[in-house]
Amino acid sequence: MTATLENAPAKGETVLRLRGVSKNFGAVSALTDIELEVKAGEVVALVGDNGAGKSTLVKVLAGVHQPSAGTIEFCGRQVTLDSPAKALDLGIATVFQDLALCENLDVVANLFLGHELSPWALDEVAMEVRAWTLLRELAARIPSVREPIASLSGGQRQTVAIARSLLLDPRLIMLDEPTAALGVAQTAEVLNLIERVRDRGLGVIIISHNMEDVRAVADRIVVLRLGKNNGVFTPDSSNQELVSAITGATDNSVSRRAERKSGHAQESHGGAA
Repeated sequence: MTATLENAPAKGETVLRLRGVSKNFGAVSALTDIELEVKAGEVVALVGDNGAGKSTLVKVLAGVHQPSAGTIEFCGRQVTLDSPAKALDLGIATVFQDLALCENLDVVANLFLGHELSPWALDEVAMEVRAWTLLRELAARIPSVREPIASLSGGQRQTVAIARSLLLDPRLIMLDEPTAALGVAQTAEVLNLIERVRDRGLGVIIISHNMEDVRAVADRIVVLRLGKNNGVFTPDSSNQELVSAITGATDNSVSRRAERKSGHAQESHGGAA
């Protein structure tokens, strides 16, 4: 079970703060002096090109990698995340892109896998009731908690993975590409679920390459480039601002590129006429 936090942050208070976090792999610097803050009841989107350091940062927070420098404050105190078990015990849950679900088991078994309710023997009834309760709170569209994972859609599987992370009462949940490879309807379902998780007062970090999805749910957008902070934006920030921060291109070069594309389109249209 997750450790009890006597001073768990109220909605709007800081749940996570990184100060100068760096991560080196030998001579390679994957993260350099990262600053990041996440508040309770807030969705922060972490965006950037491939190799920007997003996955490395999530793995540092998940306890998979230990930082080479810097400090991590969680719920008001400095912590050391030296293992995934430690991160989970403190209240940091991670849903990686592969979801790590067992397709041959049903929803209940997947939700409680490794954390079964068993005073003397498996309490199947209690687990089923708790599963239904949580899924109803999340307004999840799961036909039955006894449905095998193999028969669920991609959006439903993502829902099960997120619900499983919530069973241990985390304060922060990190979602790695939660809408990747989902259709429009399934994406909308997952985005609605993320909003409901935020409304429960959790801090949420999402990694996504889909800017439409990011704008739909994020309260703030943090851009990483080449392992460094490269700006914090709101969902209302222009595409030009975000592209410039993500790619390192100047505003002028982005504008010139757009003008060239517009010119090519006009020439093609004129030639066709």
